[in-house]
Amino acid sequence: MVVIVNSDVIQWLLEDDNSAVKYRTQTELLGEAADKSPVIEWVNDFLPADWTEREGLWSVYYLNTFAECGLTFEDIPLDKEKAIHFGTTYQFEHSCGDYMRLRALVRLGLADEPGVADIIRNSTDKQLPDGGFLCLHRADKMNRIPKSCVKANMYALMFCAECRKQGVKTDIEEALLEYFWSHNLFYRTDNPNTLILNAREGWRTIDTFYPFEVMRVGLQNIVESFCALGYGNDPRLQKAWDILNSKKTSVGKFLLNGTLTKSYLPKERVGKPSKWVTFYALLAEKEKDII
Repeated sequence: MVVIVNSDVIQWLLEDDNSAVKYRTQTELLGEAADKSPVIEWVNDFLPADWTEREGLWSVYYLNTFAECGLTFEDIPLDKEKAIHFGTTYQFEHSCGDYMRLRALVRLGLADEPGVADIIRNSTDKQLPDGGFLCLHRADKMNRIPKSCVKANMYALMFCAECRKQGVKTDIEEALLEYFWSHNLFYRTDNPNTLILNAREGWRTIDTFYPFEVMRVGLQNIVESFCALGYGNDPRLQKAWDILNSKKTSVGKFLLNGTLTKSYLPKERVGKPSKWVTFYALLAEKEKDII
């Protein structure tokens, strides 16, 4: 099914200046076959020469460079085992960075590999009573049952959405969704008018931030994740839809509220129409109507 939107917006997304958005618009919004070689070239031109030697969070970010551009592990100049363990020296801690990495590995087509499948299968073991997750190094130090971390939960949500798209079974979804419903998605339970992550404008959970990083996820990605999971028309998501649509210009493009200082994808200008935000908003609209 093809999403029906302003054709001028689609043509804007199909311009050659952002090969990744062009490719994903062709394949995911329009359902067309497309050549990904320009995307691979675009990514390789952008990445630093030593990216394969990076460790820690930057290894997570560079995996997401390929994943966000619609590529697979076959397009990465790493063998499969190296891609799975790229830059890691520690156990899976159920942190925001861990779920960001796990989502990327699923997007890259590695969900069935033993090192990935085992993590997916055992994720419920560390799911907290409120439905979410907290870094093990923090949770293990507490003398009480801890509350989960909204940052880890947002990435776990995006991971679940990607699993649904790829046909990968995960058992954490139902309880995790209850966490978000009980918080009206983004708000404190003890003060329903206060955001859990009440950062400066542009970095809040109600802002269109991109590309996402361990501390921040844009509203467009959260809404799209709920849509991919089949909740796009759920009344509990309406407030998030209203906020997201408030970022839309009169010609149907969505504005960027915030971005990284140092990015793992070519940057767009804050306050201007964003191809990435617009793509995800339109993808959410499409998924809302067909899932």
